[in-house]
Amino acid sequence: MSKDRLESRFFPVAPGVELHYIEKGEGRPIIFIPGLTFPAEIFSAQVNYFSRRYRAIAIDPRGQGYSSKTVDGNDYMTHGRDLAALINGLGLKDVVLVGWSTGNLDVWSYARQFTSARLHAAVTIDMSPLPLSPDPKWWTEGTMEELSEAATTVMTSPEGVRAFFSDYAKNIMIQKKLDDSELEYILDLSARTPYWICKALFCDAIFSNYLKTAADLCKEIPCLMFIAEHWAGIAKPFTEKHLPGCRTFVMGGHLMFYEYPEMWNAVLDRFLDTL
Repeated sequence: MSKDRLESRFFPVAPGVELHYIEKGEGRPIIFIPGLTFPAEIFSAQVNYFSRRYRAIAIDPRGQGYSSKTVDGNDYMTHGRDLAALINGLGLKDVVLVGWSTGNLDVWSYARQFTSARLHAAVTIDMSPLPLSPDPKWWTEGTMEELSEAATTVMTSPEGVRAFFSDYAKNIMIQKKLDDSELEYILDLSARTPYWICKALFCDAIFSNYLKTAADLCKEIPCLMFIAEHWAGIAKPFTEKHLPGCRTFVMGGHLMFYEYPEMWNAVLDRFLDTL
């Protein structure tokens, strides 16, 4: 592999299942894991930047991007096992895992099932390890009514999923006013994942509970949580209380690393320099 060239590769993680990933650079491995429906490409700015010092890898989780689409395994415990198969198969050690949104669940699922023995640090971006709770003081993804509506009414067709992410991109993900071409680009990235896989992963994510795993991981290795500005008032104190030892940084919207890559990369760089 040329350390100066972005490579697109596939790796078998289970019988009949291949994960697509992109990579560039040499050194300690840093793996970027995108959120619901999104592919590795959303982390292009990070792969290019961190490849100067690291072996920068970004994956398409199972069912997303160019990775295999399977009827079963569209859940985050399976995603954790797929990640372990990739890490072991590539012979990676001292890995920095970086998850965004539901990609956080891949990170915590891996830690729950395989411990932190191969990990150097964990970075999570803007999602609670307990996405659903009746307690309004907890950092959640929404009310039961809102999440039920999304799962049972909206995510039942390609058009419904595209409309969901269009609204999410304009109001939650990105702070600036998106022009039509950039919005279409973001939605086209998301649309590489079939709607029925999106629904399965969404439902599994909402009912996940990785709170203890996330708290334990923060005791074992350095951890950093990026939090979007719009819910910092809830998310930051929640993280500080329930994930003691986890550092936090507040900036931007849900997709802050894409909208503000230079600032985001600099913050992650400073964190990694302290390890």
